[in-house]
Amino acid sequence: MIIKIFKPFWSYDVQKTEDWLASMAQKGYELIRINRLTRYFYFQQVESNVANYRIVFDKVRNPSLSKGLLNFGWTKVLQSGKWVVTMNRLPLEQIRTFPDREGIVKHNKKIMYIFTGILIYLMVAFLNVILISAIAMSVSKFNHFNVFSGPYGFIPATALGLSVILCIFTVYSLITLNKTNKRITEEFLQPSKSNGQVTPLQQIILSKNEEKRLKNSGQLVMKWKPGWMYAPDRLEAWLEGMEEKGYNLYKVGKTGAAFYFIKGKPRKVCYYADLQNTADTNYFNFHMESGWACLYKSSSWTQRWVVWGQEYVPGEAKPQIYSDKLNQLKLARRIALTYSAMFLPLIIVYTYTIVINIKLSTYSNLDRLQLINLILFAILILMFGSYVSRTWLYYNRLRKHHL
Repeated sequence: MIIKIFKPFWSYDVQKTEDWLASMAQKGYELIRINRLTRYFYFQQVESNVANYRIVFDKVRNPSLSKGLLNFGWTKVLQSGKWVVTMNRLPLEQIRTFPDREGIVKHNKKIMYIFTGILIYLMVAFLNVILISAIAMSVSKFNHFNVFSGPYGFIPATALGLSVILCIFTVYSLITLNKTNKRITEEFLQPSKSNGQVTPLQQIILSKNEEKRLKNSGQLVMKWKPGWMYAPDRLEAWLEGMEEKGYNLYKVGKTGAAFYFIKGKPRKVCYYADLQNTADTNYFNFHMESGWACLYKSSSWTQRWVVWGQEYVPGEAKPQIYSDKLNQLKLARRIALTYSAMFLPLIIVYTYTIVINIKLSTYSNLDRLQLINLILFAILILMFGSYVSRTWLYYNRLRKHHL
């Protein structure tokens, strides 16, 4: 007997879909086909069995799996377009090799860029509608304007309803895909390994009660460091200085602004703040196998800041995460260009707004609200300008140091 089940958002959370496929196998239903267009899964009733599923996204349609995967018991169940479903009947703890799922992360990011564009378009459209409605109400004789009245009022009402539904769906998609990418990225991260030449950084894991007790006793100290990503070399020097004073870094807050230290022994630790547009599992595992400990990962899906740390013996050479100085300069330049592209357009717009309002004030006095807006714009210009200048100063410091 063949059954079909509708799963419209199965690709949004592949790990949840894999667990569902495993539960279906235990119930005696074996996957035989996926229709990507209709989002239906087709199962054939067989004997109950235990299986581990892994879904991958592969642009290259390989007829079979690699020898490494085949040797560890993986088999290809089916392929639908670029989606491949694999299965392994071995217990999960006995499996040492898993299919690579970086293709899913990259595929999800492309979809997220599309949804981000849609969301920006909808927000701009909503703002335009609000602005036009406000203007229409201001010129209306009775200060009343209703686009939903009249024989054709259902058209704007329908358009507004569909836009709201699309906006909700877009936000849901962005949140779900971002969570999925985060889980997949962290799925295969291995603990730091010592290769005999480096000393792995010992990380402490405390419960909430232990943290509270240490805070009350003064052993756990929290320091604020907002905006460090605009001058990451200053952060690295500050963290290394705190370690030399006996303040051992315990963890970094979720936003990256709060740093928690435990009073301990002075030690030599090299810190490095790295900016990655796509920080995948290979990136993390490569550095962890070299003895670096990942202490912080930002949650942004467009770019990711990662703070690495590695303890070393006093008197020995300071470890370097990148041996090529040119790579460090390229990273610093990319940081400066990234934040310049983010903030310079806003600075130009706010400056233009202030200039226009100052010129208009010669014809009519500005009211209190306009004055407050001008002050806020001026504060934002100074704040964003400091961000841009700090990134370029960071780039110049590295260039003078390396050249």
